[in-house]
Amino acid sequence: MAGRWGMGFLGGIVLFFFCLFGFPASLVAAEQPKLPDIKAEAYYIMDFETGATLAEYNAEEPRAPASMTKMMSAFVVLDQIKAGKLRWDDKVEISKRAAAIPEAKIDLKPGKEETVRTLFDAMLIQSANNATVALAEKVGRSEEGFVALMNKKAKELGMKNTQFRTASGLDEKSYGRYMPAMPAGHRQFENNVMSAHDTAILARKLIQTHPEVLKTTETKTKTLREGTSREEKIKNWNLMLPSFPHAFEGVDGIKTGHTDEAGYCFTGTAKRGELRLITVIMGAKSDDRRFIETKKLLEYGFEHYELKTMLTANQPVPKHSTLALPNGVEREVPVGVKTSVKAPVLKGEDSKYTYQVQFDPAVKAPLKKGDVVGQVKVLYNGKEIKNIDPVQLTAQADVEEASSIRLFFRDLFDSITSWFR
Repeated sequence: MAGRWGMGFLGGIVLFFFCLFGFPASLVAAEQPKLPDIKAEAYYIMDFETGATLAEYNAEEPRAPASMTKMMSAFVVLDQIKAGKLRWDDKVEISKRAAAIPEAKIDLKPGKEETVRTLFDAMLIQSANNATVALAEKVGRSEEGFVALMNKKAKELGMKNTQFRTASGLDEKSYGRYMPAMPAGHRQFENNVMSAHDTAILARKLIQTHPEVLKTTETKTKTLREGTSREEKIKNWNLMLPSFPHAFEGVDGIKTGHTDEAGYCFTGTAKRGELRLITVIMGAKSDDRRFIETKKLLEYGFEHYELKTMLTANQPVPKHSTLALPNGVEREVPVGVKTSVKAPVLKGEDSKYTYQVQFDPAVKAPLKKGDVVGQVKVLYNGKEIKNIDPVQLTAQADVEEASSIRLFFRDLFDSITSWFR
């Protein structure tokens, strides 16, 4: 008895200790692996394929993005080229204002002409502010007109904590008397702002819409106007590219940024196997630090996650292969996913991923093959994965509407059958 009492007393002491100080980490089932300490004022890591959030901090806070702004400037220019409104070999006459824009720049002379390609490469590789403004004036007829296109695009992309005032990302302090006028209907911000989450959205949509942009962002050095008297070499500020000081396997973009207000920023992307990650660091304390912290995010993502196809297109969801259709000639219709269901899955934890199916209660016969009847979401430990979009469920066969006579006799038969159960 004394031994039992003693063990019970000891167990009580241990339980009290755990309740007071917490259970050891090894005894607590962690839902996700712990992220290393990231030294930045905001950060974000996203799975490129699905848009799923893997980790974040201060991710919705509007912050100065500095030259990461140029991703949106590139987006607008590439949209114009895709629409046939602009060509790579089009000539751009350099204005006195564009040539005077300071800080990172290339050799531009007022009244001289440059090609769209030259200015675009200078913008994304060298982060040339004057080249960006020259492009903006060409496309928007003024930088203000171009900024209006940037803000319109931001809304289309669902960037909720973003506002642009300049095409380059420089602020009023740097522009001085050349600062563009405030856009109509602006919010409380005097200069450009983007949240870390919005920045990741922009990077993802830019690559999805214009994948050729990576050919430029992965370029380490380039010679502009090669073979002419104004030949000029430019170098990429992204020090994570191959053979650069912070090289990281798989990195091929995208954009650095720095101002006194923004600190040191970097939107990175890297691909290994099927998994591509988008990372954002904002407000790092030094040039090197933004790449060191990006490396931590990328290592975390690649070490712990793998992109998996959970269901292929037209495949049924387990336990939800059919949808009841009381008014159909057939009483149920086979259903499957409209497109493949993919998710960034924690390695070794496949069993923790399940499906949540939601059928549209308004769906009834007649149905055509391909009609949308609901949606499916991937869950981890019973919870939605943040920012991963649901996939539509569609009918996999045609189903005609049953006549009132058929339905009458069906109901009658069901009622009689139920008497004998």
